[in-house]
Formats: sequence, structure tokens, C-alpha cells
Amino acid sequence: MPSMNELLEDIKTQTKSLSQPYEKQFHTATTAAMATTLAPRVLFRLISVVLKVNTARTTSESFTVTKDAAVGAVYDQLLATQNTASPAITDLYLPFGKGYEFEALDEIDCAWPNTENRTYGVIYTWQPL
Repeated sequence: MPSMNELLEDIKTQTKSLSQPYEKQFHTATTAAMATTLAPRVLFRLISVVLKVNTARTTSESFTVTKDAAVGAVYDQLLATQNTASPAITDLYLPFGKGYEFEALDEIDCAWPNTENRTYGVIYTWQPL
């Protein structure tokens, strides 16, 4: 877990980064499990991932953000995980930024079981390098 100073420094870096070109990718669904992928196909920095859910969950399920490494599954890396029932999540902002640079063929996958069939949206914010 990053320290408060590291988080503040990261926010400053992200604010500066956002003055440079950045991209957003959106995914929305009304039912079924989430399995979304960000695949820019260029060197990139992941800036943030946002999860929006229409109604708080009651079933304990984890939302995950994972690096799907182009060089093979042994190099995949869990970047974040959050139980969406405890605490009850309807809005989740996960900051990344400096230190989250990826190769052109790496992908960022978000997954969530969504067994209660909630309507959700995911926003990836990323920056080409």
C-alpha cells in the first residue's frame, strides 16, 4: 500500500500528465459478468480505472484489475482488487499513473462476477507514451 506522500506525489504527476494527450475507453453492460480489456497496442501508462454500479451489491464479489502480459501468463500481475459488497460500492476510483507503464502488446483486464446482474460501467483512462 503506498504511503500518503507517495499518493500525493502520484496525484501531482497525474495532474501534469493530463495536460498531455490522454485517452478514455468505456465499457457498459446491464447484465452478466464483466470481462473488459484495454489494449492500446502502443506503449502506454494506465492513469486510472473507474467502476460505476447502478445499485450497491449484497453478494461478496471482487472487482479485479490485472495486467495481461504480452510475454506470457507467468508475467501477468494483479494491479488492484476490491470487494464490491463490503463496503457497498457504487463508485470506485482506482488511481494508477507514474510507475504503471506498459508495453505495446500488454493488456489491462477488468473482471467482476456480477451475479446480481447490476448495470455497470468501466472507464479506463490511459496515456500513450
